Amino acid sequence: MMNPQLSLRHRRKIINLKFNKDITTMKLFHKLAAVTATTVLGFGVISAPASAAGFRSCSTGSYDISDNVTGASNCDISNDFSQDFVSPNKPLTVNEAGFFGNTDWMFGGKIGSNSGYNGTSGGQSGSWDISNVIQNTWDDVMLVFKSGRGTQLVGYQLDDGINSGTWESPFEKAAFNFKGKNIKDVSHISVYYREEEETPKRSIPEPTSMLGLLGIGVFGTVSTLKRKQEQEA
Repeated sequence: MMNPQLSLRHRRKIINLKFNKDITTMKLFHKLAAVTATTVLGFGVISAPASAAGFRSCSTGSYDISDNVTGASNCDISNDFSQDFVSPNKPLTVNEAGFFGNTDWMFGGKIGSNSGYNGTSGGQSGSWDISNVIQNTWDDVMLVFKSGRGTQLVGYQLDDGINSGTWESPFEKAAFNFKGKNIKDVSHISVYYREEEETPKRSIPEPTSMLGLLGIGVFGTVSTLKRKQEQEA
């Protein structure tokens, strides 16, 4: 409460000073609130999964090779790689490409070439069977098809629990626009897998929860500043 002995002019000066401090406090609050919203939105952008790059669809209005492998749930055509090199001193080509959004694929073997990887190794059509080699720790499995000039690698991700099936060459002229015959032979089929990872789960706050926590911090900061300003007045 103001001293009654203060002059009217002095009282008005004090009132104006407190009013200006309140305005400053409100401006600070709005700035902190904007920072809070930006932080939450930024968190959402960072945590959002990145879209796949370097691939094109296996099914369009002009062609459809998505079902050329029985037992497959997904299909990727690489835009950049035509060879699937396997070298102990270099990253696997499929990991450089990032098939199905993953870069931790492991090479198992080639169909019809390595022991346990049974089936038809190449040509226009055939079968595949990995029932003798598949392990319980394999989380994802894919078959990668390679041909020759004018084509790129094609990968088929297998459904869970599927370990054998048939295939037809995905190297159709409509899909790759190469010269010559309508369908090219498959050179070889490689099997890749990902190991199941057991890592402790960490709970990540939802954006709304983060907004609430940051909002509490904002109100606390503003309240502290306001009390300090009142004490100074």
